[in-house]
Amino acid sequence: MSGIIYFVMVLLLLTGVILIFLYGQNNESSDTNNETVTPLAPAPLSKDEGENHFASLMSSITPVWYWRINHEYIDFLQSTIKRMSIDELKETPGLFEAQDRCRNLNGAVYEYYDEIKRRCLKGERVAPGDPVVQSLKQCYQEFANEAYPELVGLVWPDYQRPFIRPHDV
Repeated sequence: MSGIIYFVMVLLLLTGVILIFLYGQNNESSDTNNETVTPLAPAPLSKDEGENHFASLMSSITPVWYWRINHEYIDFLQSTIKRMSIDELKETPGLFEAQDRCRNLNGAVYEYYDEIKRRCLKGERVAPGDPVVQSLKQCYQEFANEAYPELVGLVWPDYQRPFIRPHDV
């Protein structure tokens, strides 16, 4: 009977040693795996790299037609609204609100542009999916496709943009 007890004790002792050995092996391998899997934080960009990143980001998200429309808007203001008298401005319903919307959107474009540039020059890699970048793209579209054509239509109804269904183009 004592032989069976000794046999069971030795078996339990060997099982315990094997389990401790396997546990140690698993912990060592998981530590090394964690070290290799953990990504390193990207190094900040230098000033030149930040400028290059900003330029490539802006060229990829800015529509090719936007700055032409922006300059056209500025010329339009100089030749029409800034030359109108207060009475002429009051006569056209919605003109003040349309001009205010255009001014706010145009200002927002420059604010977002400056914010992205500041972040890039600080060494941050701004992604195209960043909320500031998405807001800038939204301002581009809203200004060029809605606000500015509406303003032109109020001042010069004969030059109002015709309604075009996108699937007809």
